[in-house]
Amino acid sequence: MKTCYMCGGDIERRIMDVEVEGVIVKDVPVEVCTRCGEQYFNTRAATFVQKITRYVNDAKKGYLIDVFNP
Repeated sequence: MKTCYMCGGDIERRIMDVEVEGVIVKDVPVEVCTRCGEQYFNTRAATFVQKITRYVNDAKKGYLIDVFNP
């Protein structure tokens, strides 16, 4: 089992809603420490959340980016 880098607690996998910069992204796979709550994202999930957050914030400003192109 993985352990938390912050406190040494156990890490468990969860599907959670994540809030970043005022944007809520639903059903994101996250690993969470059962002791301190520290969250860990794999690269794919982190990249997806960043792109969605940027897309929503850019749309609020009046311009859009292409989220789905690598």
